[in-house]
Amino acid sequence: MSDSPQRFRIWVDRPIPPGVNVPADVELVSGPEDADGVVVGADQPWDDDACRRLPRLKVVARSGIGYDNVNPAACAAHGVATCNAPDAPTVSTAEHALALMLAVTKRLKQSERSLTDGNPRGPRAGSGTRAMELDGRTLGLVGGGRIGSRLGCYAEALGMTVLLSDPYLDAAPVGELVGLDRIWAEADVVSLHAPATPETRHLVNAASLAAMQPGVVIVNCARGALVDHPALVAALDSGHVGGAGLDVTDPEPLPPDHPLLGRDNVVVTPHVASSTTVGVVRLVGHALEQVLIWLRGGTPEHLLDPGATHPAVDRRFIDPATMP
Repeated sequence: MSDSPQRFRIWVDRPIPPGVNVPADVELVSGPEDADGVVVGADQPWDDDACRRLPRLKVVARSGIGYDNVNPAACAAHGVATCNAPDAPTVSTAEHALALMLAVTKRLKQSERSLTDGNPRGPRAGSGTRAMELDGRTLGLVGGGRIGSRLGCYAEALGMTVLLSDPYLDAAPVGELVGLDRIWAEADVVSLHAPATPETRHLVNAASLAAMQPGVVIVNCARGALVDHPALVAALDSGHVGGAGLDVTDPEPLPPDHPLLGRDNVVVTPHVASSTTVGVVRLVGHALEQVLIWLRGGTPEHLLDPGATHPAVDRRFIDPATMP
């Protein structure tokens, strides 16, 4: 009698959205303690302690780009591979950044509030509105990866000049590659697309805000730690910053009485930029694919630690048709 194909036990930390293909060699389990691989978000740490508690675990996949909560080196020390799904949130997050930029520059909250305040004509030029026409304006992108460069393409279609700053690029995928000083000095809108690292923490602070143009708009769909929020509040209060669109904050979520909330010129969303109907399918589906490639004996495209060693694989139990 021949051996049956192996089934891989996988835990996903959220309900599987409709549209995600779960292959026949996958058994979804109810908790990480029973899993060979896990698909996770940004909430729980995956480090030495987690790996020690989960001796069965072989691979962790972050369902998105950022992996602040995943420690690849600590996981590798326990023989656990780590990977992410950087392509999954690109379109949804870039569109959300565009939506925030438009909502803030067009003062949509102010216009809506005028109706609830009994002013059916809304704000008009010369009567308090500060709406910005984007054609001919400058977008400064801090980070030129998938999301930032896609937003840059949208901005160029609107007639904007795009300046991009990214220390890891030799050439700009969109717009002109410049230093941060030119971003601060010339951009009418600054949009953040950098990872959260010790070097980027509070990249937008009192000094960088003071170097920006009066009326500048700040957009952040990357990580809340990139922005010094008290400094941003002070710049909004003074009028030097014209507005902000934030999908990420520090802390996250903001408490209901936080001074960034309730302002006509600030739009805050609760870290939902990638959570479109199609986006959530890609987030979970791509991460699941990365887990399965590793468990089946292959090398995921988005392996976070290239030096990770593969566990011995008993290929008697692997259906060749399932191999990547």
